[in-house]
Amino acid sequence: MLNHNSKQQVKSFVAKNNFIPVMNNTKWKELFDLLNQVDDLISFRVTYVDQTTWPEPDSSFTYTSELAQIWGNFLAIEFIDISAQISHPQGALLKPVVVDHIDKIINICNSKSAKFSITDDGIRIYGYLRHGLDVNVHNYT
Repeated sequence: MLNHNSKQQVKSFVAKNNFIPVMNNTKWKELFDLLNQVDDLISFRVTYVDQTTWPEPDSSFTYTSELAQIWGNFLAIEFIDISAQISHPQGALLKPVVVDHIDKIINICNSKSAKFSITDDGIRIYGYLRHGLDVNVHNYT
């Protein structure tokens, strides 16, 4: 099992599997600083280079707003999925109000030249691209 906190193990794994790095610690930190300024609490799901995830698949929740769980451990991140829609309950009889932050998140990603794609749930931001895997990266124009 890959130790995500071991720089040597992660770098070896990345090299062995021919990953192409597209982010670094500075870009991740700057990106998250901006994402934390979005009006609502954004939810994340991290997939590491060894395909493990946070939150874990058997967890009761598929996304988390707990950035502290991954903060500073950016080297092992293959990609992060961000849920762009936030649901605000309006009471028992009314449907929740759903606020879509996808445009804000796209602008933030563009401002940091992050490689990302648009998913059904929101945005996927890449730390690495897999050699030979065709990824539909969002066009910045």
